[in-house]
Amino acid sequence: MNITIRDILNKIVQRHGDREILVFQDSRFTGRQYVERVYRLGNALLGLGLKKGDRVALLLNNSNFSAECFRGANSAGMPFVSLNARNAVPEHIYILNDSGAKALIAGEEFLPLMDKILPGAPDLEHVIVVPGKNKGQFLSYEELLVTAPSTEPDVDITAEDPYSIRYTSGTTGKPKGVLQLFRSDITQLYNSLMEGLEIRKSDVVALTAPVTHASGSQIMPHMAKGAKVVIMAGFDPENLLKTIEKEKITTLYLVPTMIVMLINHPTLKNYDISTIRTIRYGASPIAPNVLKKAMGIFGDVFLQGYGLTEASMPITLLTKEDHIPDGTEKSVKRLKSIGREVLIAKVGIQDPECKILPDGQTGEICVKSDQVMKEYWNNPEATRETLVDGWLHTGDMGYRDEDGYLYLVDRKKDMIISGGFNIYPREVEDALYLHESVLEAAVVGIPDEKWGETVMAFVVLKENKTATENEIIAHCREQLAGYKKPTSVKFLDELPKNANGKILKKDLKAPYWEDQERKI
Repeated sequence: MNITIRDILNKIVQRHGDREILVFQDSRFTGRQYVERVYRLGNALLGLGLKKGDRVALLLNNSNFSAECFRGANSAGMPFVSLNARNAVPEHIYILNDSGAKALIAGEEFLPLMDKILPGAPDLEHVIVVPGKNKGQFLSYEELLVTAPSTEPDVDITAEDPYSIRYTSGTTGKPKGVLQLFRSDITQLYNSLMEGLEIRKSDVVALTAPVTHASGSQIMPHMAKGAKVVIMAGFDPENLLKTIEKEKITTLYLVPTMIVMLINHPTLKNYDISTIRTIRYGASPIAPNVLKKAMGIFGDVFLQGYGLTEASMPITLLTKEDHIPDGTEKSVKRLKSIGREVLIAKVGIQDPECKILPDGQTGEICVKSDQVMKEYWNNPEATRETLVDGWLHTGDMGYRDEDGYLYLVDRKKDMIISGGFNIYPREVEDALYLHESVLEAAVVGIPDEKWGETVMAFVVLKENKTATENEIIAHCREQLAGYKKPTSVKFLDELPKNANGKILKKDLKAPYWEDQERKI
């Protein structure tokens, strides 16, 4: 079926053109106003000389602009490239160059970084500042929109055209660009509408996580139903509680860390949260006692989704009906699962020879779906390793029970998930090795009640060199996004190794995970 995002945008205008469907602070937009701004951006990009297939990078904090920009690029057949606002300058430069982005749309708050970023990204042809003013090499977003037509861009796009390149950190130390096609975007929309979200026209969803990343996947399913999307600048428990009461929020999209902070907030009881009927969570494990407490506060409103950058959420869902904290032994155990596969996805548990394992046996979780990526951008070797015979190998280890529920057990690779963010130890280790006093380093994830996991570094210092824990952490913060830096550093005389000299990370992790049932 050759359906693309423009078909969905046109239906939003037809069905919900006069309904208020987007809110950011004091700015409010109807369906028609939103789509017109999206199309104006698409036409403005074409007017600058960009063409179908050119990559448009986005460096934006949450706002109505971020909700407009990725769809504006898409409307002209241009895949967007998400830049994480928390990344360090070298990470931005690498992604801009690897993706070959022709344009960068950046918030005004990022202007101080441009003097550091732009010399390292010579292929960039245009820098558009949001909302901005035309000044020197910088173009104003709002001024571009004013002069651009609000009609559908005159570019033919198909389901097999590129939709986005999202970068995920790699075990080799360099991020990998995940290329998704429009068919993935639309299949994700189908699955979101067909499965447990139960979106109604009267719903109001609040989005606190970056909408140019996973959180943005909730925008189209809600708008397609005529529901309202309230975008928040970020996650702040007090502000979110105020917004729930003011906007009569019905739906939240949270990671477990946010749930922990929300249910433990001292002013929670001061606000009316009775309108909440759905809280969708995912990205990292949630402790059963935390979930039980949250259900005691909000009720039977929780829904868990599993997915990854290479296979957009939802791939599996643990529905509201599956959340039974005081039921049978089987139903209580089910709270630790990631649910069952959605209708338009197939999940197989495979052994090292890529054979499907029977129920109850642990293997690698593999996925077949139109939601799966086309490839890793400019990385055929990694693509061949990850896409095998039509199956996406996720790197997550797990098993399926006799009722079809999937359970995560461990990760095949060393990725750490802290507060919903993916962190690969190799990146952190590379940063550690740049410190003049570090001889050897190893990074692992250790359990953390608030964040799920946190980054711990084990360091061996060079002879006659010194360093403190605070110095090492500060050094990493200069090289990496803040969420990737170690939260603790342990100094050792030597790292444990096998006969071949390979560092035994399992030995380093073991004391911290020995009392944990789930090693992820």
